Amino acid sequence: MKVNYFKKDDLDIEFYDKYIRDRIPKKIIDMHVHISKNEYMVNAIIDQKSWASQCNSRMEIEDYYDYAKVFYPDSELFINALPAVTKGMDIDGNNKYISDLKSAGKVLFNHMLPDPRWSPEHTEQVLIDGNFDGFKPYPDFVSGARGSEIGLFEFLTHDQWSILNEHKKSMVLHLPRAGRFPDDNNINELKTVREKYPDIKLIIAHCGRSYSMYYIEETYKKLGSLMNEFYYDLAAVLNPGVLEFMLKHVSHNLIMYGTDLPIFLWHGRRRWTYTDYFNLVREDFKFNTHEEGAEAEAKYTFFLYEQLKNILDTIDKFGDEKLRNKIFYCNAIEMEAK
Repeated sequence: MKVNYFKKDDLDIEFYDKYIRDRIPKKIIDMHVHISKNEYMVNAIIDQKSWASQCNSRMEIEDYYDYAKVFYPDSELFINALPAVTKGMDIDGNNKYISDLKSAGKVLFNHMLPDPRWSPEHTEQVLIDGNFDGFKPYPDFVSGARGSEIGLFEFLTHDQWSILNEHKKSMVLHLPRAGRFPDDNNINELKTVREKYPDIKLIIAHCGRSYSMYYIEETYKKLGSLMNEFYYDLAAVLNPGVLEFMLKHVSHNLIMYGTDLPIFLWHGRRRWTYTDYFNLVREDFKFNTHEEGAEAEAKYTFFLYEQLKNILDTIDKFGDEKLRNKIFYCNAIEMEAK
């Protein structure tokens, strides 16, 4: 069921026509989309302290394509279907749902949520029987708290890492811990992953949750050229500085478009400090402080359109239509084909 606050107005149409229509590729793969049904979320535990948890977290495939027709009227859309990742949800039902969607040709790629309590045998069976392209492990599914201080080998066991490595599959990895990408524990564990599990195609979700400049710059100080050992999705990344940093320091073959739908169905934008970010939103969520007031909010376009414009503007500094097609489509195809 679609949310009632999702509405396209004349301002959105004007913004799309002015900044996006002539530059957006004709084929797009959104590498970060969560698909679920209400029936799998009955017992889901919502973190009321998290702004993202206050937004919509339930979206069936039919809802997604209805949204996509509105967001991208001139492009053909494909998605990497990720399950919901909330503690208490029906993990088996949700995994089966997105497995069936791929079998029916309704999604291009899919990644299952593994439970670290599963045996290696069961984990492998679900992976193979479901024809999954890989894993989408999630620290919050285990801990129940956003940005939890939990290690990569706690919300996915070494045995499960080994299974994915053996099958040479991919993983969409949401990094844990309040320190995000440059957290020393995250850095050390990522290095361990690369050494022990070299055949996993590791996609760092949200560019390691680097929504402000501090996190991406600190990461580069610690990883340097080793950043090119991973893939990245741009889900929820709007900061032009971060986008430019990525295109300057990371191979253009490793960066892929993503949105994190269904969270961002609202109108808004972001402002940043060096170390933090702030969502400015028209819709009346609990986290919304209405910082700029109703007059300014009335001029907000879709949050996703703000992201698209910033991505396209940054690409224009480094390339042309070929680079746009790589980031929005070709890189994902080539990665999964390896």
